[in-house]
Amino acid sequence: MILIIYSGNKFQQNISQCLSKHSFLYDAVSNFQSAESLLKAQHYSLIIVESARNAMCLQRIKALVDANSESWVVAVESDMSTGNTACTEVDEANYYEAGVDDYLTGAFDERMFSARIRSHMRRSMPNRENTTASGGSDERIEIGPLSVDLRYHSVTINGQLLTLTAREFTLLNYFCRHPNQVFSRNQLLSEVWGYNHEGYEHTVNTHINRLRAKLDKINSIKNGGQLVQTVWGVGYKLNINAYTDKALIA
Repeated sequence: MILIIYSGNKFQQNISQCLSKHSFLYDAVSNFQSAESLLKAQHYSLIIVESARNAMCLQRIKALVDANSESWVVAVESDMSTGNTACTEVDEANYYEAGVDDYLTGAFDERMFSARIRSHMRRSMPNRENTTASGGSDERIEIGPLSVDLRYHSVTINGQLLTLTAREFTLLNYFCRHPNQVFSRNQLLSEVWGYNHEGYEHTVNTHINRLRAKLDKINSIKNGGQLVQTVWGVGYKLNINAYTDKALIA
């Protein structure tokens, strides 16, 4: 189920018509107050929200992301229909730093829009046939100090719960299923975000930094953020070997 938070204009109609055409179920509201009421009543896998390049809108969307950590959030520029991206108070990077999973700008392209929505929806509902976990279960994986449970969309470190957004969960889950393997930013964009878009590498950097900050706050492991290691000139990996070595030394 998708929630659209967008003011009543022609572009909102374009989004609604596109979702209907491609058989997506959705609710549409025109303001954050109405959205809050719906979000209290049910869970939405994906939230599409109008963005404006100002601090007030950024603050509202950050609060939306923080309050709905299990939903994927896509911000769409309010003037996307005209392609006007003149510099104002905040920029695209600010929204990624606030936690959105995708940010769309430029003239509306129905094919691209529907493809990216399908990609987000597919990753918000993991396919059991496409996952293989240790211990004979496709819903749970344990690697080093980490335990990932797809049933409850949760991650623990040495038994301590790690609070993650939907994107952070998918990113860490992907790393856990490929321990010690190095991925470039473009590879992560393709496999975790679901599209290959050169120039969006900063999106990966932002989410890696947010994930590391949360890992560092876990008191059951020292320097937890270092589990996600930068391989200079290449990309990132889940550094389980380094964790094991430190544990043995300790």
